[in-house]
Amino acid sequence: MSETKPRLNVVSIIFLLGTLLVALVGTPWYILTHGLGLPETLTFVTIWLAVGLSITGGYHRLFSHKTYQAAWPVRLFYLIFGAGALENSVLAWCADHRIHHAHVDEERDPYNITKGFWWAHMLWIFVEGDRPPAGTVVRDLEEDPLVAWQARWYIPLGLFVSFGIPLIVGLATGNVLGCLLIGGVLRVVVSHHSTFFINSLCHMIGKQTYSREHSARDSAVMAVLAFGEGYHNYHHSFPFDYRNGVKAWHFDPAKWIIYVLSKVGLATDLRRAPEAAVLKAKVELQFAAARERMQKAVAHLREVHEPRLQEAYERLQTALHELTTLQRRPAKKAEDNHVPFEARLGQCYHAVEKALDEWKQTLRQMNRLPLAATA
Repeated sequence: MSETKPRLNVVSIIFLLGTLLVALVGTPWYILTHGLGLPETLTFVTIWLAVGLSITGGYHRLFSHKTYQAAWPVRLFYLIFGAGALENSVLAWCADHRIHHAHVDEERDPYNITKGFWWAHMLWIFVEGDRPPAGTVVRDLEEDPLVAWQARWYIPLGLFVSFGIPLIVGLATGNVLGCLLIGGVLRVVVSHHSTFFINSLCHMIGKQTYSREHSARDSAVMAVLAFGEGYHNYHHSFPFDYRNGVKAWHFDPAKWIIYVLSKVGLATDLRRAPEAAVLKAKVELQFAAARERMQKAVAHLREVHEPRLQEAYERLQTALHELTTLQRRPAKKAEDNHVPFEARLGQCYHAVEKALDEWKQTLRQMNRLPLAATA
């Protein structure tokens, strides 16, 4: 029996390629012939920021992963401006994304990077695959009245944000063409490919800092290109964390906005991966990399330093395990021999810091070892 040929999504093909062509040709033509004015620039920047935050902070971290809770005005904002990305309703978007996480790099992954850059970037949208109905993986979202409302009105909402607002600004300022082209078409294309980069380049460029079990990677460059979603290895390793860039200085606009919202009472229950669990995952990969390098070292040096590496690794893992265990126990049950919980916690932190310093020193020594000559 011959396999059924995949059906092409003609509407998506025409829209994605058409807007891209108009933006690539029309933008330089417009700037060269008309210049770049304030109305179209502000329209582009304002809608781009609102849509980008609605996708990263809303579609992705709130609705797909439920990394925090948000008040209804925030959810409504996300749903309206998220529709302006013209990347489908939140129900369909989250269904694809949850399947991606459940089957990353597997055949069922909608934007499986093992099929190549272009497939993961946008070709998967061109093909109507046999994906499970959205309701099978997003039943929780279907119970949200605002989400159900957006699913019914997604197309009018998306077109209004993408082209209605630029048209209104253009009519008010006498610059309809510029606002529609720059604030409308170009903005749509930029928003599209910022998201598409997450599915493609974020699985190709950067370091695997916390896990090698999936293709996702961490990259400061991709964090900028993908609107703060570039620390992707961390995200796939700890998808329940509301942060993508775990360090304070990591470029992650959604993280900062969510934190600010929590301070004014519009966001609650911000979920974070335990520091000990994050460090443990990172150390495990560092240990694996150090052992790989150790195998290439001069034989007599390997015999001396390999046990030291193992001992430093085990001490740090033991300290991290004790800290994690203590953090998971209620404070009253964690008291031992009448030692207050906070005192025991401080002792565990001190032990981790001491073991971590030793671990870093050991890694530096491993990196300085001369490698054996290869034939």
